[in-house]
Amino acid sequence: MEREELDLLLDGARRWFAEHAPLSERVARFRQGHLAPTGSWAALAGLGWLALPLPEEADGFGAPASACFELLRLAGRDARPEALDLHLLLAPLLVRLAPELAASLSAGTLRLAMADLQPEAEGTRRDAEQLSGRTGALLGAEHATHALLPLASGGLALLELAAAGVSREPARWVDGRATARLRLDRTTVRHWPGLAEQAVDRAAAALVADATGVFEAAFELTLDYLKQRMQFGKPLSANQALQHRMAEIFCDLQQALALTERLAQEIDAEAAGPWPTLPVAKSFVGRRVLRGVGALIQVTGGIAVTEEYRLTHWYRRLHVNARCFGAAEAQLNRIEVRRQLLAA
Repeated sequence: MEREELDLLLDGARRWFAEHAPLSERVARFRQGHLAPTGSWAALAGLGWLALPLPEEADGFGAPASACFELLRLAGRDARPEALDLHLLLAPLLVRLAPELAASLSAGTLRLAMADLQPEAEGTRRDAEQLSGRTGALLGAEHATHALLPLASGGLALLELAAAGVSREPARWVDGRATARLRLDRTTVRHWPGLAEQAVDRAAAALVADATGVFEAAFELTLDYLKQRMQFGKPLSANQALQHRMAEIFCDLQQALALTERLAQEIDAEAAGPWPTLPVAKSFVGRRVLRGVGALIQVTGGIAVTEEYRLTHWYRRLHVNARCFGAAEAQLNRIEVRRQLLAA
């Protein structure tokens, strides 16, 4: 994808996000949850976004991960409730495994959710092509038609949520998005051995891109607040201690952006992985990015903890991103220090 084409896509995305249930509107009705507006997924399909990562031979655009990541950063900035992040990273994998699903993925009639890695998932057992047990919480559960399940055996299962033997326990993530846990009773699934790790890593990479967009937007909003808020006749931004604090947070933001860019490059270079930057970037989200946005709440004097302020909703979204598909501690345990030093 040429840079000019990508810029046109991103400009259109900014306008679409601003016109269709932007975060500022959803904050006003936060008690109902951060739910996707009716018809939004069909609109994304009409815009061609759902076909972006699909290969050209499957009537997609063959966009690289770097282009998808830029779109996901914009979605993160607006804390979009649609599961665009999962789709853009997992759809290419699913099309490689089942090419006949490309058309329904592109049209938006097949909507993916993915189960998080939870202890309960260990109780899921497979008998031939059937599953029984209880899954972890689903990311992207709202309006999903299918779910990807990473299994303890290392396999990856795809199940239709309307299939026999599937029951839901609906809930909400801490940021207000819909989720659910599934109970399966001899539910028929499609199964691919040895692909759980790749699917989980793709989902984790999507959350890294989303989290970086969240961090960008939170930093910019707080910086504007400090410039406008007056105290003792001067803007808060004139306070040297706050300047130093914001400079430290800015450094974390730049590191997050650099890690995200490198991760996208690794995915483009080797679609099947492994991607050495992923555990570094995902653990960075769970530690430095989450801490950075917490510090932004602090420098506002606490106003950002109120439900009417966008920053608290970004902060909660980051908690979901940090926890799902490998928390910081689990990701740190995956880092091979020697390999990372040699790669650097």
